[in-house]
Amino acid sequence: MTIKNLLLISALAFSSPGYATTLIFDKAGFEISTLEAPPGPEGTQALIMMLPAEGGFAANVNVQIQPYAGSLADYKKLSESQFSQLGFKVMTSAIDKNILTFEYAGSMSDQTLHWYSRAIKKGNFIYLVTATSQERNWLKNKAALETSVNSFKLK
Repeated sequence: MTIKNLLLISALAFSSPGYATTLIFDKAGFEISTLEAPPGPEGTQALIMMLPAEGGFAANVNVQIQPYAGSLADYKKLSESQFSQLGFKVMTSAIDKNILTFEYAGSMSDQTLHWYSRAIKKGNFIYLVTATSQERNWLKNKAALETSVNSFKLK
């Protein structure tokens, strides 16, 4: 086998679509290959990241990919209706530059929680990135959680 063929095989092996991307968590002292699949018709919980637990709850950021054929404005109305049904207080609900931002608070599973989320429409999917914290810890966790949510970008 020639060197040219070896280089070609190596290049193909490392450029294949199945080649894993690595997530690096310097502060926690580990890295891990991503577990990734295209979004499906039932939706996908693509990622969950958590801060250390406090008072029985770990503040977190998650990414969901939800099938949704409607517009972002329709998604906003639907979400506001669901928040109302759950008795949540909505502090922010706005669309700017094709990004829907919500901030809301309420009780769920015997916890008083605070959420900050951004929804982005791409094709027939909504990419929903949500931070959740206990209300009593929101001010302490807010900067880290909002920075994480706001860093999300579609490719």
